[in-house]
Amino acid sequence: MSTYQPMSARDRAIKHLQSLTPGLAKPGEATEVYKDVDDLAYALSRVPTFTPRPVSIIAIGAGFAGLSMARAVSTGNLHNASITVYEKNSDVGGTWYENRYPGCACDIPAPNYQAIYQFSWAPNPFWKSYYAKQEDILSYMRSVAEQHDLRRYVKTSHKITNASWIPEREVWQVTVTKTDGRDLIISSPGVTDGETSTTFVEECDILINCTGFFNHWKWPNVKDREQFEGRMLHSAAWPQDADKDIKGKTVALIGNGSSGVQILPAILNDAERIYVHIRSPTWVTTNFASKFAGPGGSNYDYSEEQKAAWAKDPDAYLQYRRQIEQELNSRFGLYVDHSPEQKVAREYGIREMANKLGERQDLLQALLPDFAVGCRRPTPGNGYLEALTSPKVQVIWGTVEAFTKKGIRTSSGHETTDVDTIICATGFDLSCAPRFPINGLNGTNLQHLWTENPRSYLSVTAEDMPNYFSFLGPFSPLGHGSLVTSIEMVTKYITDFVNKLQTQNYSYCVPKDHIPAAYQKHALAWLNKTVWASNCSSTFKNGTAGGQLNSLHPGSRINYFELLRTPRWEDFEWKSLCESEDLTFAWLANGFTYREKNPADYPDTT
Repeated sequence: MSTYQPMSARDRAIKHLQSLTPGLAKPGEATEVYKDVDDLAYALSRVPTFTPRPVSIIAIGAGFAGLSMARAVSTGNLHNASITVYEKNSDVGGTWYENRYPGCACDIPAPNYQAIYQFSWAPNPFWKSYYAKQEDILSYMRSVAEQHDLRRYVKTSHKITNASWIPEREVWQVTVTKTDGRDLIISSPGVTDGETSTTFVEECDILINCTGFFNHWKWPNVKDREQFEGRMLHSAAWPQDADKDIKGKTVALIGNGSSGVQILPAILNDAERIYVHIRSPTWVTTNFASKFAGPGGSNYDYSEEQKAAWAKDPDAYLQYRRQIEQELNSRFGLYVDHSPEQKVAREYGIREMANKLGERQDLLQALLPDFAVGCRRPTPGNGYLEALTSPKVQVIWGTVEAFTKKGIRTSSGHETTDVDTIICATGFDLSCAPRFPINGLNGTNLQHLWTENPRSYLSVTAEDMPNYFSFLGPFSPLGHGSLVTSIEMVTKYITDFVNKLQTQNYSYCVPKDHIPAAYQKHALAWLNKTVWASNCSSTFKNGTAGGQLNSLHPGSRINYFELLRTPRWEDFEWKSLCESEDLTFAWLANGFTYREKNPADYPDTT
């Protein structure tokens, strides 16, 4: 249970500053005028400029983002800050803890510079393969949590169910519910899963949503799911005993997105027969950064000699990762509609798919989309196209209309009657809306707002949400390259805001009223010229063909990173802890700086 006291941000700042003053020299007469005017201004006048007031942080989710924020506190990048990372599941890992389906891996190279699998501050030269498997990624995350002592900040089996800004005290009040300790917990509006009767309230200065996108899985919107008499599995909630329902069984696999194309080749040898239900065509490409992969973009294992060499020479490993990162970054041109890169990608994709399907050119004609490469997220999948040609596999085209006792009926009238197991590789709800109510200023509930009209500023801050930050909110660079790079950049961006709040006497910051809407207007206008706006159903439009592109950054990932490097403070309202405008500069304090009074951190002026 928390020992956090329900005090206002102002009162806690005064209490902290007063605790620092014993033993300090008497302040100059110029600031004695504050003594009978404002307790906080007077307390500030007795300490160095930029003395950080204490802040408490609650982060929601212990995946890559939650661990990144914990590390910012652990290393002192955030001075005088405490953090609690609440995780609904029974362990750290986030998406890579929950997604365990056969063949689960990432299509971004494991050694990539600040790539999907690793932090820049925790490089791992011992990856087993170029495209790492789920279990290796999860093992890496666990080792990072252990080696960097980040578990001390994490409370697993705790689920956030509500958050509200308390304007009188200028703090967030967060409702936390303990779970029953089960392995995986669903967090979805209106769904009760694993909650116990133990509920308590925490208060914090800063609330950070680290839940991300790829954990809010959904069953397909198909009737009569409860009628099926066999076992129904979802790729994002894979049970540990699922093997018995695949080996020697007749399996129906729904979906040809990223998880579907990985599952099929992984279960091909074990299943007796597989029906693959495909609703719409898609581009099946080689994996990302395939220039450094095996033949044809295939995966390969690193030799023990190679791993040992990288461990011995970190600079060589860094250069290798940078080369891969540069290849990923150079891909962005293909997402601009009618670009030369798009033409090359289309021609290459057709050749690759034709080669892998061999004599089954009937499948090629059915699989080839009429939309641009990248409209849907390209689905790299070594072995998928080859698996479709197996005599074990029957491809069934069309929309799944209903589940039956023994199988599936499609809209075209095709019905299977001998299915033992159904695997739904049907993805996630990418609506951006938080899984629980978040109530900010002016009666705004972010859950409702982002359900109806998702908009943010640089994917990190939201209207009417003071001291609230999110990772991978609306308009984040989901469609291009590594997410952990983005997570590290957003961590630094948030850290800059928190440091300013702490050292310049602000209680909170919030985007100016017009900023999120203006940013959204620009983003949608820019995205309209990309292939993402083409007529295809995609996760970027939450499974629709005509929806808004709320999930993508309007530019390259390099563009996004540069915007994060230099925050535009002028786009935010900053609320001072001192009530009078005459005390706006009370934070200049006693005229000396915090760093010059700390010899270990003395500023270099040479």
